[in-house]
Amino acid sequence: MMCMGSTHREPRRSKRLRRAFALPLVVMLALAGTILLSVMLDRQSGQTLGLARQTASAREFHFARGLREIFQSWAGAQLRGAGRQSPLRNALDLDGRVGEITLVDGTHITMYAFEAQGTPRSDFTGLTRQEREDARAILEAIGPIPPNRRARETREFGPLPVSVFSAPIETLSAIVEHVTAGVHASDILEALMALRDDPQTTNSGLSKPEITQHLEDEQSDELQRMLTLTPRLWEVVLDAQFGPEFAATPTKGRYWGLFLLPDGRASNMYGNRIQVLTWHYVDFGPQGDSRSVAQWRAVRDEP
Repeated sequence: MMCMGSTHREPRRSKRLRRAFALPLVVMLALAGTILLSVMLDRQSGQTLGLARQTASAREFHFARGLREIFQSWAGAQLRGAGRQSPLRNALDLDGRVGEITLVDGTHITMYAFEAQGTPRSDFTGLTRQEREDARAILEAIGPIPPNRRARETREFGPLPVSVFSAPIETLSAIVEHVTAGVHASDILEALMALRDDPQTTNSGLSKPEITQHLEDEQSDELQRMLTLTPRLWEVVLDAQFGPEFAATPTKGRYWGLFLLPDGRASNMYGNRIQVLTWHYVDFGPQGDSRSVAQWRAVRDEP
């Protein structure tokens, strides 16, 4: 009787053992399947996100290029205007605004332009020997510039001559003092300041009797190499209020760069093109930026 009881209990124990081993195996297989599914979903999500980023990047690239071409087209039309020697300067509003345009997708663009040739050039790359000598003379006449002000008070791009219209009075005074060695410097500076108020002024204004009567021929040539009344270097700012079809966020963006207008004296095709020297995108985020363009520009180059 005891043996028969023992024989009946063995199969039940082995079944329980088999079930005990099977349960962890099922859990492990389920866990492996979950991990595999998670990896596949994560990979698919990463590919989708990467594709979305590539699409957005391509769209942003072409949009930015389109904005550049819009301004180039507008500026080119201004340059072709009959008898307009300083087309951009004459087209500016008080805040630098030159025009607005609305695209098909509802994006609204406001264009601004500012002279960027009112500071001396500190990078001599690409300058001729005479231009390098003049550039050094201008910097020496102005005097030492602290490092924290160098980005605002000098430039690396553009033609050497300093714009009479946008240069600080101190800069003009220093250049005139250098050229004249102080003789009749105040009279020449006064004549230069009068040219600022003349909307029809061209580069020939530097040859007016009010200026040349106080100068030797060599001094007059030097002054005309160092100063200009037809600046070619311009900073362009384009504000975009994105339409609903372009993007939900950010809703606003700003693009800015340096444009070099054609040299009227150039005979080759390249010299008669509007060149884009730099181009940047400013991301204001979803909240945008309440500052005006003038306020933003005032603090942009601060260290």
